Amino acid sequence: MQKKLLAAMLALVGTGASLAVSAAQTGQITITGKVIDTTCVVDAGSGNVQVTLPNVDKSLLQNPGSYTGITPFSVKVSGCTGSSGTGADTVSMAFVPDSNVDMNGNLANTGSATAVAVQLLDKNQQPINVRNDSYSAQVARGESTDVAGGDVNLNYYARYFSAAGGATAGTVASQANFQLIYQ
Repeated sequence: MQKKLLAAMLALVGTGASLAVSAAQTGQITITGKVIDTTCVVDAGSGNVQVTLPNVDKSLLQNPGSYTGITPFSVKVSGCTGSSGTGADTVSMAFVPDSNVDMNGNLANTGSATAVAVQLLDKNQQPINVRNDSYSAQVARGESTDVAGGDVNLNYYARYFSAAGGATAGTVASQANFQLIYQ
């Protein structure tokens, strides 16, 4: 008798669970996009940009979070065309979080100086965390330029940065990879 009662109760609970599932709300996700022609090319002289930071005294990088030597640089793109049904209206740039980027989102130093990295800054001289800032966040904060003019300069800054402080004298070398983003 108890087994039949238990079986009946389990059947009732199972029916209630299926009723709850069938009462769930439904919805629809609509996905749209646009396939475009590549509307700009990185100028030959700008594809591999050389940025030379100024020589600085190591005493300026002794405190945790210290920085110095801010230096502007630009990536020039040309041949841009505006939207004609297959093109883009704006071009932006985003840095790629690859093996050249340290855990703090700065460019790792492969030179002989220790406790120093290279920090990238957006057009407003605010730090870019290449590791954690998404492409869309970088684009929103960075240079985003109307392509109707044909030639575009995407402007950024670089500087020495010491997260821990205590930088030693030596060379600083790093590199950043980037990609163009069209919208």
